[in-house]
Amino acid sequence: MGAFAQSRHSLASAVAVFLSMLVGCFASRACAADGADAPPPAVLIVHSNQRPTPAAVVIEDTLRGTIPAQLRRPVEVHSEYLDVEIPASATLVADQIAFLAHKYESRNVRAIIASAAGAVPFALRLREQMSSAVPIVHIAVPLDALPAMALPGNVVGKPVDLDPTATIKLALQLHPGVSRIVVVLGATERDRAWEKRIREAAARIVEAPDFEYIAGLPTDQVLRRMEALTSGTVVYTPGYFTDGAGERVTPRRSVERIAQASAVPVYGSLDTFLDSGIVGGSVTPYEQQAREAAGLVVRLLDGATPASLDLSPVPQVAMVDWRQLRRWRVDEASLPAGTIVKFREPTLWDRYWREISVGIAVVLLQAGLIAALLVQRRTRDTMATALEESQKRMSLAARAARLSTLVWDVARDKVRATRLPRQPAGERAIAFEEVLESTHVADRDELQRAVTKALATGEEIDVEYRTVAADGEVYWIAARGRAEKGDGQLIGVAIDITERKRAELRALEDRNALRHMTRVSMLGQLSASIAHQLNQPLAAILGNAEAARKMLARERVDLVELREICDDIVTEDNRAAAVIRRLGALYKRGEMTMEPLDLNALIHETFDLLRAEFQIRHVTPIIDLAPELPLVDGESVQLQQVVLNLALNAADAMNRTKVGERHLVIRTEALDEEARLFVIDNGSGIAIDHLINIFDAFWTTKPGGMGIGLAICQSIVAAHHGRITASNNPQGGATFCMTLPLKQRT
Repeated sequence: MGAFAQSRHSLASAVAVFLSMLVGCFASRACAADGADAPPPAVLIVHSNQRPTPAAVVIEDTLRGTIPAQLRRPVEVHSEYLDVEIPASATLVADQIAFLAHKYESRNVRAIIASAAGAVPFALRLREQMSSAVPIVHIAVPLDALPAMALPGNVVGKPVDLDPTATIKLALQLHPGVSRIVVVLGATERDRAWEKRIREAAARIVEAPDFEYIAGLPTDQVLRRMEALTSGTVVYTPGYFTDGAGERVTPRRSVERIAQASAVPVYGSLDTFLDSGIVGGSVTPYEQQAREAAGLVVRLLDGATPASLDLSPVPQVAMVDWRQLRRWRVDEASLPAGTIVKFREPTLWDRYWREISVGIAVVLLQAGLIAALLVQRRTRDTMATALEESQKRMSLAARAARLSTLVWDVARDKVRATRLPRQPAGERAIAFEEVLESTHVADRDELQRAVTKALATGEEIDVEYRTVAADGEVYWIAARGRAEKGDGQLIGVAIDITERKRAELRALEDRNALRHMTRVSMLGQLSASIAHQLNQPLAAILGNAEAARKMLARERVDLVELREICDDIVTEDNRAAAVIRRLGALYKRGEMTMEPLDLNALIHETFDLLRAEFQIRHVTPIIDLAPELPLVDGESVQLQQVVLNLALNAADAMNRTKVGERHLVIRTEALDEEARLFVIDNGSGIAIDHLINIFDAFWTTKPGGMGIGLAICQSIVAAHHGRITASNNPQGGATFCMTLPLKQRT
């Protein structure tokens, strides 16, 4: 009566919930009618067992994690637990199906997962009330149970092979000499199906031991039988839900109690039995079954047909508990290949490898130190002798190279030098102030800053300075060294570089003279152009002056017109003066003075000088300058010399080009932190093997040429921290590119 009352109460509760859900469905339909968006696809999991069973937990968690991850779009996963292990009336099942159909009517269920064989019939009936087009994917359904189910085509799944043969063979392999296998079963239809499988497996095993079946007994009797087992026996059990006394438990809990009581090893065929006391078995992991089922669901949701799916059974894998192997003294070497060993306890090395490694390292370090001390003691005298010889060789090399070694004791303010440049030989100590006093006034502050910075930061000193001898002669010294951290000392070397500096000065003067001579020579080539530019303003001045004189001979002088004539004379005079000033700047010699420079303006000024020359040579200049080109730092006369040289070379290169086709393009652009100037011609181009030599001094292909123009251009551009390159154009001719750094913004 209690069970019947409970069933009636459950039915009444279900009806009440059903009515509330029905009202909710009408409300949701009204919302949908108002234009709400359709919900994302949903997957409904129907478990045959209750949630607390370990298998249901693993399957549920794996499906909920795998389906959204593989589908990669929004999906809802719902689950229901039937607990079919407790038989229910047909009316209650029908009410439950109706309730779930209405509950998920608006959830957009696109697939149903039936977990375990008991959930498949329920899922089929539920689908009839929802939509026959919804596919059903079954999981954890035994392979031998499928034929009797006669499932339709859109009910698919990867069955599980529960054949216990592999588990029985594993037990016989790990326990040689076993003569009896005791099989423990419960009192339900599930247990009778397992007994059938075990008997069929026993018949397939060659030279099988005796099988004893304990089925349908109360649990307390089963445990007493387990305690009385003797050696030469192993136990095999699939667990049970209900024992002979009607007590309901989960299969794992029943296996735990059997393993605790058993005096012999226990084996099982479900992976959820691991860590319950069994040795192991050949199992099909529920997690892998759930992953395979999730893959089928995702493919169906993506549009795959049931016929295209791989529905082969999920394979078994041997799995054992390392702790039980140790308990029953099973040698791991006897395990079949590929067996998964779980719950392995870490070894002493696994747990304390850091401490062991440190200990070994300390011992090895001590042994190494002892050995090193012994070796050091034996080799000390040899090293001292070698050091003395090395110092002698170093002193000899320093004297040969005219080097002076310096050591400044900062605390005592003493500088010891083996031989100061331009000073008598021999080591002596002097104060740093004496060194500064002998330094040229223009270099004294720089030397002091370099030394102070090296002492403060530990950076190396690399400085060149002038020193004044007693006779007033100036010499150049190069010093390099570093500060010794913690010692308060500055060590280094110094060398007399006076001859090198004088040679560099002479070379600089020679280069400046050569550049000036090249400019003068170039102006000689432009004499016709210069004469033309001066002739125009002078002719205009003459014409205006003659007109003014004639006007003054009239009785009435038009002062307005006379004033305009005078203004024209002044303008043309200034124009001629500007030409002469430009020429004077090009003729003038002097040191390079860097200043902000407008490269576009320089090009316009240079091409004004070349206008007549281009007309004589029938060259058409094309000026393509970047608007608002940033300024560069440069010396206008020298950069104008580069532009003149490149333009005249381009004009020379087009001597054999037909008249009317001689085009010279000059272009500027700004890129990153650089300004670029291109001089492009359509002449004969440059031979490939000449490109590497074109900027070499005294190398030329022109008859009568000196071969210094491009070399001077390269030296001028290098002095401006830029670069110049030459290349051939695909359509003919050559391009020279000068690149200069932009003026740094302050």
